[in-house]
Amino acid sequence: MIFQLFAANVPVSERSRAFGYLISAGTVGQTVAALLTPHLYWSLAFYKFGALGIVWTYFWFAFYYRGSGGGFTDESRSKTIISLEAPSINGGGESEAPLIIGSSLKSSSSSFPGSGRWYRSWWTYAGLFLTGWPLWAIYIAHFAMNWSNYIIMQWFPYYLSRYLGADSRSLSLTAVPYIVNSIAGIGAGHIADSLITERKWPLLRVRRLMTAVGLAGAGLCMLTFATVRSLLPAVSIIVAAMAFCALNSAGHLANHSDVAPAHAGITFAVSNTLATIPGLLCGPLTAELVLQSSGRFGPVFVLAAAINAVGAVVYASQSSATPIF
Repeated sequence: MIFQLFAANVPVSERSRAFGYLISAGTVGQTVAALLTPHLYWSLAFYKFGALGIVWTYFWFAFYYRGSGGGFTDESRSKTIISLEAPSINGGGESEAPLIIGSSLKSSSSSFPGSGRWYRSWWTYAGLFLTGWPLWAIYIAHFAMNWSNYIIMQWFPYYLSRYLGADSRSLSLTAVPYIVNSIAGIGAGHIADSLITERKWPLLRVRRLMTAVGLAGAGLCMLTFATVRSLLPAVSIIVAAMAFCALNSAGHLANHSDVAPAHAGITFAVSNTLATIPGLLCGPLTAELVLQSSGRFGPVFVLAAAINAVGAVVYASQSSATPIF
């Protein structure tokens, strides 16, 4: 839903930083929860989460308002809305999304399932979100990013303790990568928007740059991490890896609202579902690789780097910034 709101209400010239703040806020929440929950009675953690959700829902209904046009309600901005039906093409041949997307979303979605004119069957509706390389480029990049994230989330504390001799106090350093990730995500968003608005870089080039650097950089860090044998350098490398991962918020994660502005919420739901698969596979697969490698983690980090490389190549070659529906 939030992706849908950003697509409808945030111009492309500001969208990278919007997604940067969004993803960073989620990382902050995870970090705070990880630090506080161990000190709470187990049931209180669930009550606290539920109470915060109720409070958030109240403010949502109290303050959220969607204009009849489905986009900007500010009159000065509404005058600059560009139709989705005529995306511009830059001189380099890269397809671009309009700099501001607003009430045209309503007309663009009129031919989508549910209008009666387009609808055929539920599998046709679902098929739109599972076909086409522009979407699969996003899905694969998201999958690759999450593979590294889950490796770090699930195995980083164990690795520090088992192989680098970290004690309980040193393990508190595992929160540092997530703090840096939040800061880097915000910074990446501002840099991406600056490249679009001030340097006049094509939108697609910025999305590809942020995703490629984010995935390739994190993959390189994973390879380097496999060679480190001391605590502080290991933590520093993982901090760098999470900083690189943060660049994806201005890359493929923001790209949902470029290629599917009227249905970004659905495409992100599909992407996030596929990107949850690493969370199911990383645990048992990592354990198996370590056992088969006589206790060595090297193959685990090599595999993560390879998956990141594939994601970067696929996204850099198959992504788009043109609305496809």
